[in-house]
Amino acid sequence: MTVIYLVIAAFVVPIMASSSAETEHQKQRFHGVQKNGNQCVCTVHFAEWEFPVERFKEVQDLSQNCSSSLNERLSEITAINFKSQVFLEEMQNETARLKQFEAMQNQKLYHPLNFWPLRWDLKRLQSEIAKVQNVSLPNTKALQTISSELDNSYVSVLHLQHYDKHNLLNMKDRLKKIKNRLESFSVYGNVKIGNCSGGMFRNVTRPLIAQLNPYGSSYPYGAWGMDSMPGSPELYWVMALMSSNIYGNSIRTYSSYKTFLMLNTHVDFIVRSSYTIPNAIQGPGVVLYNGSLYYNCYKTGEMCKFNLNTKNIINVNLPNAGHSNKFPYCYYDCYGYTDIDFSVDENGIWVIYATEENYGNIVLSKINSNNLAVLQTWKTKLFKKATTNAFMVCGVLYATRFVSTNEEEIFYMFDTVTNQEAKNLNIRLIKFSPAVASLHYNPVDRKLYLFNGGYMLSYGVLFS
Repeated sequence: MTVIYLVIAAFVVPIMASSSAETEHQKQRFHGVQKNGNQCVCTVHFAEWEFPVERFKEVQDLSQNCSSSLNERLSEITAINFKSQVFLEEMQNETARLKQFEAMQNQKLYHPLNFWPLRWDLKRLQSEIAKVQNVSLPNTKALQTISSELDNSYVSVLHLQHYDKHNLLNMKDRLKKIKNRLESFSVYGNVKIGNCSGGMFRNVTRPLIAQLNPYGSSYPYGAWGMDSMPGSPELYWVMALMSSNIYGNSIRTYSSYKTFLMLNTHVDFIVRSSYTIPNAIQGPGVVLYNGSLYYNCYKTGEMCKFNLNTKNIINVNLPNAGHSNKFPYCYYDCYGYTDIDFSVDENGIWVIYATEENYGNIVLSKINSNNLAVLQTWKTKLFKKATTNAFMVCGVLYATRFVSTNEEEIFYMFDTVTNQEAKNLNIRLIKFSPAVASLHYNPVDRKLYLFNGGYMLSYGVLFS
């Protein structure tokens, strides 16, 4: 028997109790005895109710199972959060790794599944090696080395096709370098090239001038030089592309070599009032000839001529010319809006470009310096996007390609008199940065003028 002491203000206390989970609720009344003033003492017999022990144990087990399950779910969530962070980092790394391929794909420099041209290039190189082997050469060991490299490359291409498509660019780079070395074995004979009285173009000197352009390093694309018309007043000029490294609207001039070196006492000529209106300057392929600036007109395939004295502009369509980044100079990294490139030599003014009809290969036209009329046109077999720049010397087109960050190679020539081509010149230029914005020859002082990453360089041209 258990005695419960209840402190209440009444003498009779009603109590509700449940005998079990299965029985009905019953009401029972107990009588108490008042003690010690306001205390009521009741005697209750709990044996009259049955405690639901089994039900209590079920609820207790269920509660424990829920707690255990909740802990497991919390552990799973923690593991998922950790794995999610790992996966996110892996995705970011993969995105960064593939970004370079996306940029190359956007520039249409290669297609990651384009293995058929690779195999075709390899077979063509093997054929070229067979031709060279039939010629008596002093350095057969070097040729054997190239042949061995070519065989290894063919095996690598087969592996690439089945296993590793993302390293295609590296293989194309290896093939291009092997091809360049193989071309150095070509034999073209001792044929007179060009129409220069001083002999043939053979080499260039180290940079004679190397200084930052007057606008600063923030303007890495442009052109510079000296008026290329024999007998014209000495006039040095600089044109920097001010808007998006694509468009310009002015040219800065210096009246002497001394003022140019000091970069003072200059005169600015405003070609157009804005960068983005008709007849503004597009691209760095400009030259100054007989007091006039020749350039590609804004967003068109037209040639423009701006007279510094009269401020007049004339523009003439260049038939079928690719423009607005359709056929720029490239060789891996494209140099934006270099589709139409003007050049001057001893014979006058020329324009270098490419057309769809010539399959993107370089087209060369001689133009009238007064009215921009096309006088004569030559079509080459040199793909324009496989070159970094081109220029004219004594009626011969020369083209360059990338060698390294600090070196460029003049590797190609096309003679407009004989239509003869050669790809084994191997004339090296020292430069300051990878990008070649503009490169042209001046027949007055027989120098090459290079605009390279914002720096202005000039080289002496050596004839023999």
